Amino acid sequence: MNLYLLQVPITQLAKLPTRKWVMKAGFWVLMMGAVLAPSLLHSQLGIGFSPILTGSMRPSAQPGDIYVTAQVPASTLKVGDIIAIHNQITGVFYSHRIYQLGVTNGLIRITTKGDANSLPERDPYNIGPKALVSKEIFKVKWVGRPMVYLTSSQGRNTGLRLLVLGNVMGLLFFLFRKEQKKLSNGEKIYRDLYAEMLANQSQELSDQQIAGTTKTKRVTSPTTKKERHQHE
Repeated sequence: MNLYLLQVPITQLAKLPTRKWVMKAGFWVLMMGAVLAPSLLHSQLGIGFSPILTGSMRPSAQPGDIYVTAQVPASTLKVGDIIAIHNQITGVFYSHRIYQLGVTNGLIRITTKGDANSLPERDPYNIGPKALVSKEIFKVKWVGRPMVYLTSSQGRNTGLRLLVLGNVMGLLFFLFRKEQKKLSNGEKIYRDLYAEMLANQSQELSDQQIAGTTKTKRVTSPTTKKERHQHE
């Protein structure tokens, strides 16, 4: 038995694996929470996140900032509110300030404009008064900067290089493992041949010993008979 374990109190021994398991469980809970939190917040509370990828909202927001939004009825919106919507023609998602509000055929007609843009969006956003719209409630600075970098031309080129490098490294690793497997098979064949050679040599040596013993018996047998005859 390990003497070190005898010197450690039983209570500490019980805590060691428990503490390690708790740390692992806590890590995975945090990871799962980080992955599922946005979806849960949006589905249960209507809370969303809208990253600013361009400079269209300067100076009120910089690329890399994130708008935290909450869903509100369209009828409660006012001019000057910042909303996160999809362009109903192109499908592009963006966050801009409400520039003008109107009503057309029972639908609220929302015209938006980026603070840094000289003109409002050409295509207005039409929605029912009771429909929900994501409205900005506060802003978090610089959290989305990695996303901004990845959407830039330099970031896309870097991502492409990393992807190519990863594929090359994976291919080299696969080929190296395959070559190692071939070498292992060759070593096995060599060991088998070497063992067979040793077995053959051992068999030949054994056969030679048996043949030598037989020859010795054949040579000594007549002499023994002659000596016995002279003795008689």
